[in-house]
Amino acid sequence: MAKQPATVPLEAGFRPRARILQLLGDELIGSPRLAVFELVKNAYDADARKVVVTLEHLNTPDARIVVTDDGSGMSSETIVNVWLTPADDHRRLQREAKVRSPLGRLPLGEKGLGRFAVHKLGGRIRMITRQRSGTEVVVTLDWSRMLSHRYLDEIRIPIVERKPMTFLGNKHGTRIVIEALRDSWTRGEIRDLHRSLTSIADPTSGPSDFQVELRLPGMEKTVEDLPDPVKVLAISMWTFEFTFDGNHINWTYVFRPYSGIKIEGAILSGVEPLLLSAGRKKVVADQDLILGIGSISGTFHVFDRDRETWNFLPQKQIVRDYLDNNGGVRIYRDGVRVYNYGEPDDDWLGLDLRRVNTPTRNISRNLVLGRINLKLDESFQLTEKTNREGFVENNAFDRLKEVVMSALSIFENKRSVHKQVLRTALTGIKQPVARSIDTPVTQLRKELSQRGLSTLVALVDDVKREYDQLREIMLNSGNAGLQLSLIFHELERGVRGLVEAIARRESMPEIEQRTSYLKDLLEGFATVLKKEPSRKHSLVKLAREAMFLNQIRFKVHQVAIDFPLGKGEQLDRNVRASRGLAIGAISNAIDNAIFWTRVRWPDDPPKGDFQRRIWVGSSDEYADGTALIVGDNGPGLKDPPDDLIRPFWSRRPGGMGLGLYYANLAMELSGGRLAFPDPREIGMPEYIDGAVVAFIFKDA
Repeated sequence: MAKQPATVPLEAGFRPRARILQLLGDELIGSPRLAVFELVKNAYDADARKVVVTLEHLNTPDARIVVTDDGSGMSSETIVNVWLTPADDHRRLQREAKVRSPLGRLPLGEKGLGRFAVHKLGGRIRMITRQRSGTEVVVTLDWSRMLSHRYLDEIRIPIVERKPMTFLGNKHGTRIVIEALRDSWTRGEIRDLHRSLTSIADPTSGPSDFQVELRLPGMEKTVEDLPDPVKVLAISMWTFEFTFDGNHINWTYVFRPYSGIKIEGAILSGVEPLLLSAGRKKVVADQDLILGIGSISGTFHVFDRDRETWNFLPQKQIVRDYLDNNGGVRIYRDGVRVYNYGEPDDDWLGLDLRRVNTPTRNISRNLVLGRINLKLDESFQLTEKTNREGFVENNAFDRLKEVVMSALSIFENKRSVHKQVLRTALTGIKQPVARSIDTPVTQLRKELSQRGLSTLVALVDDVKREYDQLREIMLNSGNAGLQLSLIFHELERGVRGLVEAIARRESMPEIEQRTSYLKDLLEGFATVLKKEPSRKHSLVKLAREAMFLNQIRFKVHQVAIDFPLGKGEQLDRNVRASRGLAIGAISNAIDNAIFWTRVRWPDDPPKGDFQRRIWVGSSDEYADGTALIVGDNGPGLKDPPDDLIRPFWSRRPGGMGLGLYYANLAMELSGGRLAFPDPREIGMPEYIDGAVVAFIFKDA
């Protein structure tokens, strides 16, 4: 048998095709407007104080775009070793080493790809650049000729050094002329470019040594009617400024009614812990939340666009158009904007969906001109996408959104007070829009199927059917809106508790009991609509069932429960109440107590030594009936009773603000009332020094 020859290993390197330049430029950059923005950012990194973008002879064969800056310029060596090297990392290394420019800037660029944005704009590029006291360097790029080559290393770029002809005397900088434009520029696109360039720097706190100007020879009227952003901000009805340093949020709230509205304005400020939305392990923000992000500050300028108030605003159409095109929340790092945040097609915070769910309290993008400010050297975990359309959506980005939304919740809470004042003065309080229960019910069905509990789907369908019937009754009677939102609030809490119970594999009887509670809740509302009277119920039983709905959360959040009424240490009483409504009301108070004890005691206490405590008992201190008391050792109530029971008033981030409104309504419908006594007034234990809610029932 013949001997086989030895296999000789092969080695080869990557050899990029020339068309990679087209991919890096034309296809990587999303729009011509963003391509111009990239060139302006490059000028910023070159320490330019001024950048002039000129659009000449548009929509003619001689059309061209010229970008001129007075930055540091480049030498031929820099062009060869950096500018013509795709993905060169010298800017990234400079930023990581925190090496600042003579003007104190850290570079915005980090990918080494922004310069290829010129391909998005046109087919021929001529760049003239000069360093201080140096020669001019001229680089010519003809994309059609370059792309005619098969491989990248076959391309030869002509680079010429010459005596200064463009940057004369002591002048320096870079001038890029782009011809053979790929796109025609419509009036709308030119106006969008103007908006982009005027927003590249924070209009109130951006770098004062960096200016961008758009010149349109012979077409100046195209943008002459666009308003000055600073002047628009100055006439907003609300302004909210905040700074979060990882320990506390420092905020200032300003309410300025439009001229002619005879309502007194207000200026408020505060320093407090930053509360987080439900679903997080922690409810109070700390340094861990801004790790790799750094301190976060922001400003929200918010308008009221309801017809009755909008009529008091001068130049309504101009402001309306400006909000429609610029509304949203933008992000700036070192005062320079990060795209795509705040663009018309971007809703990175989900503001519009939130407003649909709670229209009278939450703000949407077309109401706010918001700015979030970050420090470039501190926000190193926020990395911009290669296509220049925002940050990579990693954990740091999620934490940034959490801080912003929590700050926004503080503002919306303050704003809701004056929003109601406006409505009362001008039109009266409007009914909110009802929410849909379809989504949570669908999620519940899915969870039941995954857990092999398909036998409970019929009960869930009964809940949905009861809801639909109740909704029909309300719509026919003209009572939709707030009442329906209220029911959804309670059903949402019940469904959430049911899903948690299933996930923790509670016993079937307990799961069935939770499902039955949802049906009873709906029947309770139906009873109210039908004007049926309340019935006799045991106070102990009502309290016990409300506590049952929260028992998982007691364990998860390590909350100690003192229940003297259930232990027989206090005498049980029969009271008159609608069972479903009463249980829901008491459960709401317990739910609030759990949350606020977590706020006051944010660190998980050692097992067996619970710091968070809730007391549930009764009191005979009230002449008009027996009171069921829910007290806690949280931070206590900070608002007057009238605000506490007002719909959509909440200090909890992401809260609907219907819990105590619901509780108060349930008590009124049962012939009782809700009260918020001082713990010492009714003989509470010493450790109950926070919030106390008294449900005063009529004795049966």
